[in-house]
Amino acid sequence: MGKMLKGAIFGIMLITMGGLAFAEFATTEDAIDYRKAVMTVTGEHFRRVAAIVTGQRPLKADSLAKDTQVLRVMAELPWEAFMLPGSHKGKTTLKKTALKEKDDFMAMARQFEVLTQQLDETGKSGDRDAVNAQFGTLAKSCKDCHMTFRK
Repeated sequence: MGKMLKGAIFGIMLITMGGLAFAEFATTEDAIDYRKAVMTVTGEHFRRVAAIVTGQRPLKADSLAKDTQVLRVMAELPWEAFMLPGSHKGKTTLKKTALKEKDDFMAMARQFEVLTQQLDETGKSGDRDAVNAQFGTLAKSCKDCHMTFRK
């Protein structure tokens, strides 16, 4: 596991244990750091599933189930950190429109949560075709949100 990923996981654990995962952030920088850490871990597990879908990694049901479970958990964490006023400024790729169009942004966030839940359920089946289809839907959801709300 890379140093960046280990650092992100450690940071998320610290923040979560400190109660910030479901509380207001002290500064916009805290919110940005938190959501970057969540997205780093999300991206790593997303890439692992993508490698299975593209045939670059063998489908092992237990590994797939672990990766999809992590995605499901991570999908529920970052949204409050995106909505902090001013959190589009600084070292972030968040567009200001995410704050202006909060309802649209949050609708996409909720859709991401639903799709990761569905992928997690599908991943438990070990059915490659079903995983491929569900992953494709999830990947499109990610792309749509990034195109709309990411610099």
